[in-house]
Amino acid sequence: MKSEIIWGVSMITYSARCGLLPLTPYEPVECGKSVAENELPEGQLTLDDLLAEIPAQLGATPPRPSLDRRRLHRILTALLEVHAGRRPATQLGSWLAPALQRRLRDRARTTGPRYTLHKVYLCRPTDKALEVCGTADTGERVLAVAARFEHDDSSWRCTSFTILEPGGWGAKPMLTG
Repeated sequence: MKSEIIWGVSMITYSARCGLLPLTPYEPVECGKSVAENELPEGQLTLDDLLAEIPAQLGATPPRPSLDRRRLHRILTALLEVHAGRRPATQLGSWLAPALQRRLRDRARTTGPRYTLHKVYLCRPTDKALEVCGTADTGERVLAVAARFEHDDSSWRCTSFTILEPGGWGAKPMLTG
């Protein structure tokens, strides 16, 4: 390795003795002209080779099921109303997993505070699962809300719902299905 100073800037040049060789210049083929087979180094892949390896079924896969933010906001608002005792859990019918619906239905119905859901954030850990969180306001304090939705063969169902109460690191017991 040699060091040269050109216009006050130190440049390091490499020689074959240190193990690094300069790359040979590459110029792309002009548009419309093809590269002859003998011009490619042996084993060199071309774009056509790479594209031929992409499976034809890739475009035929079914689209990921989606659940938009507006609908998630409405479902979480309804779950907060069920939690507050202002709505029966049976009204959410097909949106709840059977075990979660049973737990919400079997809870003692006492009227709690009215919640206002503000923001909803979502994460997709897998193609068939959504994890949703948000903030809910009771007028006196702000609480965190979390839920998990899973997609079965036909529809989305909420399998877990939690309201994180202030006053410690723990949450209210998670309602899972």
